[in-house]
Amino acid sequence: DLFGGQMMGGMARTSLKLQPGFGTRFYEFDDIKNTKAFIEGWYTKLNQLELTEAQEQAIVDEGNLVFTYNIDLFNELEGGKRMVFKTVFKLFRDALKSKFRGKK
Repeated sequence: DLFGGQMMGGMARTSLKLQPGFGTRFYEFDDIKNTKAFIEGWYTKLNQLELTEAQEQAIVDEGNLVFTYNIDLFNELEGGKRMVFKTVFKLFRDALKSKFRGKK
């Protein structure tokens, strides 16, 4: 979970009052020195793929499903569904705008 994962890990640590690294290793990428640069590079490569409309929709659908699961998880952790949804939706929307800008 690239973009949202960094935020989600922080929220999990805060909500559960966890020590750094405890219970949130899924959100930590020790081998990636510059997370922001890595994410931007990943999205650049994604944007260069020549996908059919069906493939693009499948990516959007999968992303929406993952966000739904993350929201459900943080509801259980009392992480604030509304804040999580707004933040993750904005990240996803911005990424999609970047991906599909100029196509059609």
